[in-house]
Amino acid sequence: MSQGKRYLELAARAGGNSRELDASYRAAFYLLSYDPELKKEAERFVSYEGINFAAMKRATRGFDETSRQIIDIAHNLFSWTSNCKVTPFDISRLGYPHTQQVCDAFYIAFEQIKLVFEFDENNQIKMTLDASPYQRTQRIHRNLEQMQEEMLAGFEKLPSENDELER
Repeated sequence: MSQGKRYLELAARAGGNSRELDASYRAAFYLLSYDPELKKEAERFVSYEGINFAAMKRATRGFDETSRQIIDIAHNLFSWTSNCKVTPFDISRLGYPHTQQVCDAFYIAFEQIKLVFEFDENNQIKMTLDASPYQRTQRIHRNLEQMQEEMLAGFEKLPSENDELER
């Protein structure tokens, strides 16, 4: 089963499809759906009322450290006030593909990356990431930097007060 299918199953348990869920749900489900075993455990704690991360954390005490860190990060992205013990150093040590998944989830939570669901050539659900909102932000930032550089260059060409006094 693909990550896209696992994700949509979690979304359905929460009572919605991917488009109806807010960014917090999308980021959490993106992380929880990557690993089949983690998704299987997580689905027990997803309902119309939300995600019971406290119970999920208790139930996954025997899981490996990486899975528990992923759950902690998903919890924090879902509930911004939750205490997250995972540090940036810990994230840097997750390794591929987990570090990439976490970084993608950050952008999903910030609505800079969108999840896109399509059927592949085998009629299986395929989930891809649409980074066009993030790319638009990059273009705007580059344009603002260029405008700032042009303005500063224009100011350098203006006569200074000292030049006026010397005349």
